[in-house]
Amino acid sequence: MMQEKRKVFYIRRAIFLIMAIAVAIPLLVKISMPIIVSWPTRDLYEAVEKVPPDKIVVISNNWAAGTQGETAPQTAALIYHLAKRHKKFALWGWNSVQGPLLAQQIAEPIAQKFGLKYGVDWVNWGFKTGSDQMVRAWARDIPGTMKEDINHTPMSKLPFMKNVRDHKDIGLIVEITGSATVGTYIRFLYGIYRTPIGYGCTGVMVPEAFPYLDAGQLVGMMRGLVGAAEYEELAGYKDGKAGKRMAAQSFAHMLIIALIIVGNAGYFIARRRKNAHAEGGQP
Repeated sequence: MMQEKRKVFYIRRAIFLIMAIAVAIPLLVKISMPIIVSWPTRDLYEAVEKVPPDKIVVISNNWAAGTQGETAPQTAALIYHLAKRHKKFALWGWNSVQGPLLAQQIAEPIAQKFGLKYGVDWVNWGFKTGSDQMVRAWARDIPGTMKEDINHTPMSKLPFMKNVRDHKDIGLIVEITGSATVGTYIRFLYGIYRTPIGYGCTGVMVPEAFPYLDAGQLVGMMRGLVGAAEYEELAGYKDGKAGKRMAAQSFAHMLIIALIIVGNAGYFIARRRKNAHAEGGQP
């Protein structure tokens, strides 16, 4: 019995080690894997492409450090696309204090790469509290509700805000979140003004979002990490992290499948030997 327990102990540790190696290889070595872009991601990409030059894209960052494994690559891929196309965009958040700060860290190097100037081509309104009531007021009067940006600069001193007054100046809102916040935009922006809403969410939240897509209340969606990898593919974002992380995830999935096959094969072989031994021992 003691020998059997020791054997199981070492087998488990070996599996943990193999899994660690399988996940580490794609993260350390560049491995290209085919990305098949799904229609929700493609629809979101095309919605961004269709935003007129006289309107802005609002990226709503209602996510925090706990979900950044999925939401940060989504944010980066979207900002890269906007910067590459020189479309004006604004960052903000109203459900998570961390979201606008984390998005700022993502946006700065990308904006610098494409020569975008803060306060002119893009802006970060920061975190604003007030939830539903604040969002309703914001839709009617953006400068009056925002007051100042993340750096405490008054709205009137930002050239970006010269022609940004209310919902009519927004071409698209993309809600990137790890919480159930997209309903606020659907009720108070799409429902009242028909402002287009896009969505980026964690993988576990995807099933509950499809009714919104089917109803036309969302123009498109990035589905967790795979959605971010698909968007990177469409935008040509070669330095994105989602593709590399998807490769690691795929390696882990393939290893799990292989271990299941090996485990089941070992079980049936052991049972056959046990049955043969039992039959051979009969008088």
